[in-house]
Amino acid sequence: MRVSEGFAGLAALAGLLLAGGAALAEDHAHHGYQGRHGIGHERWHGAFYSRLVRQDGKSCCSLTDCVPTQSRMVDDHYEVLVDGEWTPVPEHVIQHVSAPDGGAHVCFPKQPHPQYPKGTLFCVVLPPEG
Repeated sequence: MRVSEGFAGLAALAGLLLAGGAALAEDHAHHGYQGRHGIGHERWHGAFYSRLVRQDGKSCCSLTDCVPTQSRMVDDHYEVLVDGEWTPVPEHVIQHVSAPDGGAHVCFPKQPHPQYPKGTLFCVVLPPEG
């Protein structure tokens, strides 16, 4: 194999990887990932959500609390979609891990809840910056 063929192969591979990342982002943006309570939870519970732990040592996830969502940066803070509404993310709930799909995920109590007011977030996983 000539060096030029090797570079062409690497360039093609890089293009596929970038397209795959874009496809994941598009999947999150366009296929119902609006942080709806319970939607998408079963896909990620066993291998991912069940391992997330809050700062107080409790699990982030109970039954259907964690779901794929969308995230964005607004001024100096992040926001995630929770039941279709953009919700500010407190720094202390951000998990410093990457999700298996490279997307954003949020864990929150179903509303109304007697113990947790609307806007309460247990844990948030943000997509890698870059």
